[in-house]
Amino acid sequence: MRGVSVESLSLSERRLSLAAVIASFAAMGLMWGLMLPLLALILERDGVDTVLNGLNAAMASLAILVAGPFAPRIIHAVGLLPSLHIGIAVVAGAILLMAVFPGIGPWLLLRFVFGLGVGLFWVGSETWINTVAREESRGRIMGVYMTALMAGLAGGPLIIAATGIDGILPFLIGAGLMAASAVPLVLARRLAPSIPPTRPIRLRQVVLLAPTVMATIAAAGFTDMAIITLYPLYALRSGFSQDAALLMLSVYFVGSLALQLPIGWLADHLDRRRILMLCAGVGVVGPLMLPFVLHIEVALWPLLFLWGGAVVGLYTVGLTLLGQSFPAAHLARAVAVFVMFYTTGGVIGPVVAGGAMEVAGPSGLPFALAVVCAVLLAVIGLGTGSTRRRTREGGPAP
Repeated sequence: MRGVSVESLSLSERRLSLAAVIASFAAMGLMWGLMLPLLALILERDGVDTVLNGLNAAMASLAILVAGPFAPRIIHAVGLLPSLHIGIAVVAGAILLMAVFPGIGPWLLLRFVFGLGVGLFWVGSETWINTVAREESRGRIMGVYMTALMAGLAGGPLIIAATGIDGILPFLIGAGLMAASAVPLVLARRLAPSIPPTRPIRLRQVVLLAPTVMATIAAAGFTDMAIITLYPLYALRSGFSQDAALLMLSVYFVGSLALQLPIGWLADHLDRRRILMLCAGVGVVGPLMLPFVLHIEVALWPLLFLWGGAVVGLYTVGLTLLGQSFPAAHLARAVAVFVMFYTTGGVIGPVVAGGAMEVAGPSGLPFALAVVCAVLLAVIGLGTGSTRRRTREGGPAP
């Protein structure tokens, strides 16, 4: 089925369509939150070298980058809903094969296949959401979407706590969650949007049309993955216990989860670029303040909470601006580039920030994170200034 015209959908049908794809992606997020730590913990238990463990994790990101240019072609060729079903089948199949063929050798290949499916599903889902969303409520919808995704990611480790890492059960759960993500899509199959045929837009054109959005999402990926990967190490090297380090990261995640709806609401009622600047500003101030409040709990917890919300808020507002900037016919390609920039930032972030920690000690992490967001803040400021000049001169605003 190639989908229906968005213009033919009533308001209630739009809401049902959005609810279906957001619920589907939340199930995928729960699977992702389960499989990421599960595979790493199993390889660590089996004595696999840390470098190989990291390489295994990187295979999924590499696959997403490889899949990026091809995902829009698949979506335009077979339709949005069938593309999502293909992604689901690839991911679920890869998980089951990991259970059948354990070990670093098979998993390097299967993790790559896993990433190809995730990439197609990711691009397809965000294309669906931005195609159906109305402009006046786009920010709130993205806030709901990111809240559902973060809730799923946070729930994954809880499954591991209940099942442990031994045996086939966690793999069956992971594959089952991915299969379950198809259920709301099947129920809403008559509400899946069609993608209008058009002349393909090149990847470079997407970047040139929305450079601020792409800079934002690259910085979000850099910051997000660097914090998830390295903050516990930062806290340990700063004299905290492992439990305290994980508690700090949990507060950061709570902020990431709790603040996306308010940020999305603000993005619908205020200038979206100003909200982007606010999030980037917190991304600068947060890490710079961190060393000074690290041992002052009354200041540390609010800081981590707001910082987590702002970093994920970059993704929320960036995705909102992306949908605002491109017509439906070009959204699949634009989302693919968006996902590729986030993934690239996510690969580079832990490497650069980890290098900064090796050179400057624990303080290298907050310094690197602050620098990246300061550069982003400058880019947003320049982009806002050029937009205003073009508007005053009578030219088109992006």
